[in-house]
Amino acid sequence: MRMPLGILAVVALLLVAFLGFAPPPDPDLVRPRTDLPWQVTGHPDGTSRVFDLQLGTATLAEAIAKFGPVEAMALFEPAAGPLALEAFFGNVRLGPLNAKVVVGLAASDDELRGLRDASRKREGSPSGDWKYSVDDSAAKHAGRRLTAITYIPSTRGLDADFFRERFGEPSAWRQENENAVTWFYPQSGLTVLIDDRAREVLEYQAPRDFVMPDGVTRNPAVR
Repeated sequence: MRMPLGILAVVALLLVAFLGFAPPPDPDLVRPRTDLPWQVTGHPDGTSRVFDLQLGTATLAEAIAKFGPVEAMALFEPAAGPLALEAFFGNVRLGPLNAKVVVGLAASDDELRGLRDASRKREGSPSGDWKYSVDDSAAKHAGRRLTAITYIPSTRGLDADFFRERFGEPSAWRQENENAVTWFYPQSGLTVLIDDRAREVLEYQAPRDFVMPDGVTRNPAVR
């Protein structure tokens, strides 16, 4: 049964009136996103921008404003290598993916040794690495510069095509084992671990701090 033209006209007028009096959309809801994990921009000064943070100058305070409160802080002492200070965030959702986020923090050797000596708890690992709890509040370290951001998506099965579509071909890669390969993008300071049996891991550094590791295979198609 067809609706009479008069009724259709009334419905059309009501729709026009509704649209005319409806409030304008919130600009924050329609503004294009700039903080997705595949939106990485390298800059001529050797910094890069990702998650709306300027890697090379951004601080822990800025990371907290972006990712939320810090869940924990820890100091790592590898069997071979320097001490490293890190802050851990809980579940972070940016766009379609949930992820764990860890940030590396700049500190002097004396500061790192002081944090290690002040720690009230340490945990060992079979590899000989040590993890020390940091009991200070995150606010005490809010001014520390970010040295790296590690992003670990909760979604598994993000295969090579997923990353190739978003980041392009890597400049180099390294086969870690039969299930995992690491891709390197020095121009944007990005490293991507793709693992068939575990979670993928993305690590971002300022390009000026990026060092290509040994044992990589260079991609002749990317200069």
